Amino acid sequence: MAKFSLSNWFGVQDLTDCIDDSGATDAEVARALDVSPQTIANWKLGKGQPSVGDVREIITRFGGADEERILYVQEVVRTKKADRPGLEFDPRFNAIMLEKGERHYNYTFKWVPDTIPGVLQTEPFHYLILQPLEGTSDEVSNFGRSFKVRRGTALRARTNPFTAHFIIGEAAISWLKELEAGHRREQIDLLREWNSLPNFDIKIMAGNHTLGGSYELFVPAGSLTAGPKFVFAQIRDRTWCIEDPARVELYHGPIEPNWRRATPLEEYLDAKRDRLA
Repeated sequence: MAKFSLSNWFGVQDLTDCIDDSGATDAEVARALDVSPQTIANWKLGKGQPSVGDVREIITRFGGADEERILYVQEVVRTKKADRPGLEFDPRFNAIMLEKGERHYNYTFKWVPDTIPGVLQTEPFHYLILQPLEGTSDEVSNFGRSFKVRRGTALRARTNPFTAHFIIGEAAISWLKELEAGHRREQIDLLREWNSLPNFDIKIMAGNHTLGGSYELFVPAGSLTAGPKFVFAQIRDRTWCIEDPARVELYHGPIEPNWRRATPLEEYLDAKRDRLA
């Protein structure tokens, strides 16, 4: 793919995914928007971009009318037009970029110090541990659970070679003691299931580390449909998608030495089997 900024890439790739997933042709989309097929082809090449109105029309007609997706793509379009340096939104909003990265990038690394990563969570962990802690309504919690399941399903459906590395802090494993034995076993079994898949590798960080707060790194690693290398980072009320190479390297550099220090999941679970029984 041509060298794009992250916001430019997202706009192009989401448009392309929307059309491809719907099975529509460029000509059919062009007729729906009353533009030429060449205009659609140019948008997919990053030559110009749809207006915020066109975005709504395309996703409504061909992408399942997902209102949150519409609003996010519109904000990305505005960011690009304003030439702002990065994407900074609330955590639920920028997670749509995270989902897109999981679909198209061939190497991802996720560090989560104090909870089980979303796609690796069971339903009891989500509802019995996280929802009470976060104080979210049933509506918000249900949406969050559906989003995690959708991302997990998409990751499992990928057929091209890719690598997904996870390091989970030992504090996250400690939460399992809050679950009754059957639910605890269910969560452990799901972690083991993900870890057994050919593209996934999970480790536990039980000692000191230099990884800082939670983040996820996305590297194209040969993907023809990925955008620039970027980091998805978050605090309680905000998330950032960082693409500046010098800043991204601050997150990428510590991965290898800390990966060596972390304990493979099965080795950790075997050593802690009595505590987690």
